[in-house]
Amino acid sequence: MKQKWMTALRVISCGWLAFLCSFIDRLSWPPIIPMAAGELGLTAAEAGGFMSAFFLGYLLTQLPGGMLADRWGSRKVLLYSLFLMGIFTIGLALTTGFLQGITLRFLAGFGSGAVLAAAVKGVYDHVSAEHRAMAMGLFMTSAPLGLLLANILSPLIASQYGWRSSFLLAGSITLAAFALAWMILPRRSELRIVSAAGKKGLKFELKDMLTNRDLMLTAAAGFFAMWGTWGTLTWANAYMHHGLGLSLQQSGQTMALFGLGALIGQPVVGWLSDRFRQRRRQTGMIILAFFAVLLWLFGRNQDVQYLVVLAPLLGAGAFVFGPVLNTFISELVAARHVATAIGFCNGIWQVGSLISPVTAGMVLDRTGSYLGAFSILAVGPLLAVGLLACVRTSGVVRSR
Repeated sequence: MKQKWMTALRVISCGWLAFLCSFIDRLSWPPIIPMAAGELGLTAAEAGGFMSAFFLGYLLTQLPGGMLADRWGSRKVLLYSLFLMGIFTIGLALTTGFLQGITLRFLAGFGSGAVLAAAVKGVYDHVSAEHRAMAMGLFMTSAPLGLLLANILSPLIASQYGWRSSFLLAGSITLAAFALAWMILPRRSELRIVSAAGKKGLKFELKDMLTNRDLMLTAAAGFFAMWGTWGTLTWANAYMHHGLGLSLQQSGQTMALFGLGALIGQPVVGWLSDRFRQRRRQTGMIILAFFAVLLWLFGRNQDVQYLVVLAPLLGAGAFVFGPVLNTFISELVAARHVATAIGFCNGIWQVGSLISPVTAGMVLDRTGSYLGAFSILAVGPLLAVGLLACVRTSGVVRSR
């Protein structure tokens, strides 16, 4: 029993670390947009395009990464992902223009895309059903912690050593995580995972996904939820800097509160979701409605003092639906397809992440209104609530 728990701890910890690095790498860009965009001569839409490029690469590896995780297990997928993320994030420190920079962001996103499905597969394989959402919430604390670290370290390093140094640090952290995971990720645990993986081909697995009505509705809901999350993460720093007059470091510190709210909220909401397992869908709807209201309030706010309250609440709203929906998805499919379903749904979700930063940037270019930009973002979670209301089940809670 002790050995089983130690193996689970190693697998889940490495998944947590890989997801943490994914967030540090992708979120080192928004805090330094005002500095880097000026040096590189980027418009607001082009600066937002750097985030969209990351998510395009991230999107393209979702389904293949999930299928590989179902067949190979977490180790190979996580190691390849960490290596690619680290190399191409460091590469951004050397960029000289828009095309080179956006290509490097795409490649970093391509490396990052398989991390979530592989890590969720590890949680699913090693944690019993009655504790799975709590474990998912703990695992997903890596996302807001990555947000918090990126918003503290990136502007701090940029202000002292230039914005390029922020990417040298982020990429180096990722390569260090690659070396650690290489040493501690268990190899034997993958044998059991491979034996449990599905033997169907891509055509049949896609048919299983596409004909699952509840899964498709949940995937569409996640698209609109992520629309709000990643549009916010791209433009919140710039809003506080240009709209409210905060320095880059002050904006980063406020976004650290945003990350702190999500960090605390995810395991708490995961625990509550386990307590009310048959009502995961309703829990997700409440969270997303709360998120939409907070987005509008954040864009409307002109008082710096209120950010101390708004930032952590908005951070919780932007992230805590993740453990609930990911656990819900794992209960809508056969066990052998969990990682494939996560990759499939997250791929659809990331289309929202791909579009929203550029869309919000276009609104800013045309109107100069941050309230307009955040109002557009708030529409996403409201639509997600409507889609989840159409789901006919609250999930099938399985035993392991």
